[in-house]
Amino acid sequence: MSGVITKAIQILDLLVPQGTEKEMSVTEIGKELNMPVQSVHRLLSSLAEHGFVAQNTSNKKYKLGLSIMKYGFLMWDSLMLRSVARPFMEELSQRTKETVYLSVRENAEGVYIDSVDSPQILKISEPIGLRLPLFNGASNRVILAFLQPALRQTLMDSFVWDDVPSLKPLTRSYIEQELKTIRDNGYAVTAGEATEGTTGIGAPIFSYENTVIGSINVAGPSIRFGEEQVEKYAGLAKKYAGLISGELGFRGRSRYQ
Repeated sequence: MSGVITKAIQILDLLVPQGTEKEMSVTEIGKELNMPVQSVHRLLSSLAEHGFVAQNTSNKKYKLGLSIMKYGFLMWDSLMLRSVARPFMEELSQRTKETVYLSVRENAEGVYIDSVDSPQILKISEPIGLRLPLFNGASNRVILAFLQPALRQTLMDSFVWDDVPSLKPLTRSYIEQELKTIRDNGYAVTAGEATEGTTGIGAPIFSYENTVIGSINVAGPSIRFGEEQVEKYAGLAKKYAGLISGELGFRGRSRYQ
């Protein structure tokens, strides 16, 4: 299997444009990579099925497909998000004196991709790369709440509700009601779900395509998150998430309500 993957990657590398769009025939690719034409044809058929290459119907030659562009844009969005969000995260941490996380979605999980630590001795410090199901924790649940409804439904159906990795019991009916409340309020608040004695407040970040691509999360010891602080920090989280969204080109309300 690894050999097949290697050959497929070699074909994709060969088709990378050099200034202008590049098209090659099956025979040309086979000759360039020293592969049998039959093998090249099988690999191209599989790659085309998933949109990684496309065939020009006029000359029967192949070029890179839209799936490559899609994954490229996703990677660019992730890099751009982190770069744009960082100064706003630092300012939000300064104003709240709490830790601020930046999260994105990967399939059915939320992942921390950056953080700014609280200056206080008692603070929350979760590792970058931490993954949790999208229904678990404020930073993840707020992303789930603002996803396109069909995708959100698919993800909800995929979760194993009998084996929830949370310190608190979480049921599907509870999460569905929570998601509605989050969409109404524009932010999520959770306490003691992923880490005991902690509270998190998450707000969604939207892209120029008017879709949710991540969240920022103010997190700290629950003893510092009274009703007044939660209200204040929620307002700040929404403000800075909105500023980040604006920098990314978002110019309106999410259509996914």
